[in-house]
Amino acid sequence: MRLFLFLYLILSIIATVFGGFNEIVNNIKPKFNKITENYTDKSDLDVYYQKSYFIRNNPVVVYVHGGGWCEGSKDKEAFMGEFFQRNGYVAVLINYRLYPETENIDDMVEDIYNALQWTIKNIGKYGGNPNNISLMGHSAGAHLSTLTTVKAALGMKVNNITLNPIHLSNLVSLNGRQKLDEGEDLTNGINELRKLCKTPGLEFLDLYAEAREHLLVGKSGFDQSKILKDYRDKSFLVLGAKKFTFVECDEDTVDPLGLADPMIQQLKRVVTNVSINHKIFKGDHMYILDGIKNGDKEIEREVLGMIKEDVSLHLLLMYNM
Repeated sequence: MRLFLFLYLILSIIATVFGGFNEIVNNIKPKFNKITENYTDKSDLDVYYQKSYFIRNNPVVVYVHGGGWCEGSKDKEAFMGEFFQRNGYVAVLINYRLYPETENIDDMVEDIYNALQWTIKNIGKYGGNPNNISLMGHSAGAHLSTLTTVKAALGMKVNNITLNPIHLSNLVSLNGRQKLDEGEDLTNGINELRKLCKTPGLEFLDLYAEAREHLLVGKSGFDQSKILKDYRDKSFLVLGAKKFTFVECDEDTVDPLGLADPMIQQLKRVVTNVSINHKIFKGDHMYILDGIKNGDKEIEREVLGMIKEDVSLHLLLMYNM
């Protein structure tokens, strides 16, 4: 009987030790997770993160989808969140109000600002570093990302709310409209979209034309480069981000090559300490996104280089367990 109890005790200890060991191993090895959170009562976001006891202070990428201010969603570009997640980042993909839900671009700015504030406050729970955030947007999302950063850095009011500066490691504009048409150019552009939408397969452009008409015609205050024109040379030590990267493509017919130039010129003029990277690729409006979606290694390296941080420790933990 004593021998039986002794053996039972030994087996229990072994089971406990190895059971506990397996639990520790399972908690060390990262698990890819995605969770949806409401950052306001109007909009939500997805957080892509790695769940592990030993992965903390990952760099963060907040990604803003495009879609002509009237379509698109975080779900349609989920591959961007998965890409950053695989490469040692915590990714935050956001939804924001679009036309026709709103006819005010400042509502979109308010949403992006609130999503950034939510990220700063909460991302630590998901292993993210609130002091190492990159903001990246594509197309209209790039315009809104830059506009939000500028308005916050300048402490401007948006919907009667005074924005506070946001301190970003990087701001990346992918095929973004950094200069908005106005007057006759805007009207001609809208009319051109209305002609194109009669072509089979391009019917969606009618919504784009309608959105521009309601959001931009007769309105101002949404062109970030023009906002900066009101400030004197070297007015700012920094302006929201340590580094700005502007990506354009030479075959882009949606946001043609050259639209980044006015913003680059203003940043160089009004900001004392700023790193500006202007990259031009041979491709169309979706060149970068399609490359990430299709696993193009060269484009992946390019995008990671735009937000390069020391993630070697995170990657070591991820892929060697």
